[in-house]
Parts: sequence; structure tokens; C-alpha cells
Amino acid sequence: MRHLILLTTFLTAGSLGFATNAEAKSAKSEYCSNQEYYTNSGADDGSTYPHLHCGNNWITYSKNSGQHYNFYVGNSVLKAKANNACTQADAQDADNLKAKIKEICDDDGETCSDCD
Repeated sequence: MRHLILLTTFLTAGSLGFATNAEAKSAKSEYCSNQEYYTNSGADDGSTYPHLHCGNNWITYSKNSGQHYNFYVGNSVLKAKANNACTQADAQDADNLKAKIKEICDDDGETCSDCD
């Protein structure tokens, strides 16, 4: 009987651990197709501007080599920076990047009005 209880406990704990790992997605995989860079066309190219530079728990909008907007840090949106990134994406006709930033805002429960 004791072995059955231990086995049941082990299986339950293991399945809970698996569910937690399956649900935990990184910013890079969730929004950037698991790429380090994400251009307006979806390419993984850090030399093409503008682009998103993506890590596991951060995303930066890179307007050019000198201007960056760190709008997603620690798995949450920095609303003012996200709005700035959307304004820059709009000015650069980067509609797909603007839509991606809006998606990230929406998923975090933020209304980034400059992304509309």
C-alpha cells in the first residue's frame, strides 16, 4: 500500500512539473519564432533595421544601430517604451513589427495606444 501511495505521489508531482514546463514559454519562442532577431519580414537578421532583438525574458525594438527601445523586460511590458517602439515602427513603415509589439502588449494586458 505504501508503495502505491509513493508511486501515485511521484506520478502526480511529475505530471504537475511537466505541465509547468510546457506552459513556461520564453519571449524569444513566443514572439520571435525562437530567433535572436526578428525583422519586419520575419527574418533572423540583426543587420537589417528595424528589428526586434529577442531574449528569453526581454525584447528590444532596434530602430537602427544606435536607437533601442527595451519595451519587454522580465516578462512584462514597459508601456511607455512599447508606445515609443510602435511610434518608431510606424515611422519606418514596419507594420509587422508594430503588430508584433501590439500583440505583446495585448498578451500582457496592456493597452499600448500608439500601436493601434
